[in-house]
Amino acid sequence: MESAGPGTFTIDGLAAACGTTTRRIRSLQTLGLLPHPVLHGRTGLYDAGHRDRLRAIIRLQQQGFSLESLGLLFDALHAGRTLPSVLGMAEPTMSSAEAVTETDSAELYGFAELQPTDLGPPRGRRLLSVVPTTVWDESEAS
Repeated sequence: MESAGPGTFTIDGLAAACGTTTRRIRSLQTLGLLPHPVLHGRTGLYDAGHRDRLRAIIRLQQQGFSLESLGLLFDALHAGRTLPSVLGMAEPTMSSAEAVTETDSAELYGFAELQPTDLGPPRGRRLLSVVPTTVWDESEAS
């Protein structure tokens, strides 16, 4: 594999690392699916980001995605859009097991004062989903 330095590849090295051709890489750049390399003199240098994206493109094409659909997906990724918004569908709803409200479960375990009050809907995982709920039985301690 031809490398131009630590973590960088020439176009030949990138093609070898991904099992493709330099022609395919140039074609994907022309279509806007793969960013152009950083030029060092007259030599284009590619990094791990280029390699990972090229591998993703090749894998998705093998799964039947067209180049046009890949362009839409990468544009959405760059814009920070979610998959449901790209598909034009509603965000998934919570299952009945997840339907217990944050306040109810927080009060149940004594963490109600740790819950935000006016910060809007919660983001990420609920507090209690990362707090272990195992009860310690001191009579079994050695």
